[in-house]
Parts: sequence; structure tokens; C-alpha cells
Amino acid sequence: MMSVRCLWSRCFWTRSLVGQLIGFMLLALVVSQAISFFIYWDERGEALRHAAKEEFLVRSASVAQLLESTPAVYHPEILRSVATNYTRFWLTRQSPEDVKAWKKEAWYRLAQPLPRYGDPDPATGKVPERQASADDVSLVTTAQASEFGAWNVVDAEAWSLARTARYVRLDHTYGSGLTVQLRDGTWLNAAFAKPAYGSIWSAQSTVSLGITAVVLTLIAILVAYRVSRPMRRLAVAAEAFGRGEEIARLPEEGPNDIRRTAEAFNRMQERLHRFVKDRTSMLAAIGHDLRTPITSLRLRAEFVADPDERDKILATLDEMQAMTEATLAFAREEATGEPTRVVDLAALAESVCSDLADLDWTVTFAESGKVPYRCRPAAIRRALRNLIENAVRYGGCARVSLALSKDSFEIVTEDDGPGIPEEEFERVFVPFFRLEGSRSRTTGGVGLGLSIARTIVRGHGGDIELTNPRAGGLRAVIRLPQVPTVR
Repeated sequence: MMSVRCLWSRCFWTRSLVGQLIGFMLLALVVSQAISFFIYWDERGEALRHAAKEEFLVRSASVAQLLESTPAVYHPEILRSVATNYTRFWLTRQSPEDVKAWKKEAWYRLAQPLPRYGDPDPATGKVPERQASADDVSLVTTAQASEFGAWNVVDAEAWSLARTARYVRLDHTYGSGLTVQLRDGTWLNAAFAKPAYGSIWSAQSTVSLGITAVVLTLIAILVAYRVSRPMRRLAVAAEAFGRGEEIARLPEEGPNDIRRTAEAFNRMQERLHRFVKDRTSMLAAIGHDLRTPITSLRLRAEFVADPDERDKILATLDEMQAMTEATLAFAREEATGEPTRVVDLAALAESVCSDLADLDWTVTFAESGKVPYRCRPAAIRRALRNLIENAVRYGGCARVSLALSKDSFEIVTEDDGPGIPEEEFERVFVPFFRLEGSRSRTTGGVGLGLSIARTIVRGHGGDIELTNPRAGGLRAVIRLPQVPTVR
């Protein structure tokens, strides 16, 4: 079962800049919308409470004026007429000082159905005969007493009568209560409880949020593309430059961070080119200058009287001459700067094997399909030739094949020789180093073959791996990485 960490590492938004920008923008959208909704909901609720309170006070003042201007005999009918699904009015003889008891009475009356003509007077406190219907009760926010608030004097600006009215909130939404004394000494009581309005989340909100999310996603894709395109170009250029390719200067454009990165890469490329050129020139100069003293020593050796001593000196000078020529040849190839191009790797390996087989060397190549690869073909050819020559010289034969692994191409060279001790695998790549025993000085070259081969392969971003198969011999693998396509 795949671990959570592995799944997380494979998530699109953690592996892609576009995915991360989209994710963060959508997260910011959700958070900002949530905060906006909470703020708007609070402001909306406050505005609705203010409007409901204002409506309730105006209606209560109108009812008080109507009761004062009509005979008392009509008061029960008036109270029944002005009642609504969410408002009740009733008269009491005494001042309602106990807020808790008054609220219980208010919730009780709000929970009852609308009064009918012919019902008892609401001031008597008798319970109406018929039961409340589901529609009536649904309009009441909650039929229970609340300890929220206490009696407060209504602001004169909101109350149109000269007499002072007292106001109390029944709940935390739109429930309100009011009491005011009429001219005849009775007290008009009013209770208002209207259910909260519909949810703030609506179809319009969903459409608006969806459109905003789509727009932000498109903006994130555009921004990420503008940012990631030069970064991808820089990554491809760095990979190609690390493989020894000649890379044109990157365009120094875009935001300051991207432009400074491109400028730094261009400066690094110029400095490395200059360093490699100076090193190659120095190496070539040293190899060239060594020719003169070697020639002088060769002339002097001819005057040595002892034939055995003279032959030893001349053999040493021949070896030095061979080493110098090999160094000069390698330096010349480095200075040439072979261009990189796409070749068929299988055809290249087969041609090298064919050329050596024509020289009566025991070299075979296992047929394989076409393998396009971007490289410096002459350099790869030389690296492979060095490995094959090494295999034939010390192993008697060379079997070459081409394989494809998960992320690299492999050119495998095998022989039937004695192999190399594992502790010597790294030392054989040191310039001018040669093994004793079966790989003696009498049968070997100058010791630059494997060193040059690995330098070439590493210049392509790959490496050479040596192993001793169980069946015997030596197995040398040129492993070349699959490179991304330049876009």
C-alpha cells in the first residue's frame, strides 16, 4: 500500500507550479469569501434587526394612538385586527415590571394562533380554545423565555408618542417586546418575533463564487506559465550545458528575479567556457613544449655506449612520446568543440564495431532498434572505441550491446579476460595508471584510454560502470541519461 507521503509527493499541486498557484489562489478565495460572508452576514443581520425594530415601534405607536382615540369597548376587536402572524398586542392593568414573567407571557401569546372575533378579551388572559396550527407556530422563532436583555427606554427619535415606552429584546435575532402606558392608565404590551430570513448562501452566490474561481484559475495558469516557462528554459539549458553542449545565451527578460537568474547563468556559462578553454590551451602547450626536450634526449641517448642502457632510455622516451601525443590528441579534440546533434546510437555503436571487426578484431554487436540520441557523436565514438580496444587487448574479444533502462541508455561492452579487482575499479580511470599482471606495460597503452572515455561520457552527463560478471571477464557499461526535449 502506497504511503501517505508518497501519495502527497505525487500530487499535482505539489509537483507543479501551476497546481500550487491554483491551489493557493483558490484557498485565498475561499478564505476571503468566508470572511466576507461572515462580515456581510453580521452587517445584514444588524440592518434587518434595525429595520424590524423600527417597523415594530412604528406599528406599536400607531396601535397606541388608535386605542386612545377609540372607545374601550372596541379595544378587543382592534387588538385582534392589528395582530399579525408574528406580532401580538394585549392590554394589562398593571405595569409589567418583572421582565422574566413578561417575556413568558409574550412567548405564550406569540405561540397562540391569531385571535378571532368572538374570542375572549386578550386582556383577561384566558387561553383561546383552538390549538395553534403548524403554520402559526412556524412563524415564531422560539417559544421559550429568554434572559436576554432588560427593559430599556425607547429613544425619542425612534418613538413618535410623547409618553415614554420601554423596549426589550426577546432573543438574539428579531424578537422584540414593548410596553407603554395609555392615557386611561392601562398598559399596551406588544411582542414581535419574526423568523430569520433565508440563508445568505444562494444560487447567485454559488454562480458568483464559481465564476470568480474560474477567473482566478485562468489567471493562475497564465501567471504560472509566464513564470515557469523561463524556469523550464533555464533547467533545459543547464542540463544541456552540463552535458557539454554549446548553449546560446538565455534571453535576459521578464521579472527582476527571472532576469537576474538568466544573467547569472549566462555569466557562469561564459566563465566556465573561458576556464575550460584556458585549461585546454595550457594542456596543449605543455604537451607541445615537451616534444623539444624529448627529441633532445633522444639525440643524446644515441651517444650512450652501453647498448642495453641506450635501449632502455629510448624505450622510456618512446613511452613519454606516446603519452605526449595522446595528451595533445585529447587536448585538440577538447579544443575543437564538436557540435551536438541527434544520431542513432545503435547505428553509431554498430559502425564502431564494424570498423574494428574489419581489422580482424574479435568484436560483435547485438542488433537493436533505432535509438535517437542527442550527443557529440565523434566523442562518443572515441569513448566506445577505447572501451572496445581495452576489452580486446586484455580480454581477447568484445561483445557490445545496447539496452534501455528507466531513465538512461546503456552501451554494454563485455570480454572474457581476467577482470579487474573491485578495489581497482576507480583507480583504472586515473590518467596514465595501468594495472600490473595481466594488464602489464608490455601489452597496454599509455593509460589514458579509460580516463578519456569516462571524461567524454561524464561530459554528456553520464558515467561508466565496471563490474565483474560471475561467468568471468569484465563488463563496462556506458550509461547516458535520457535528456529532456528543448522547448
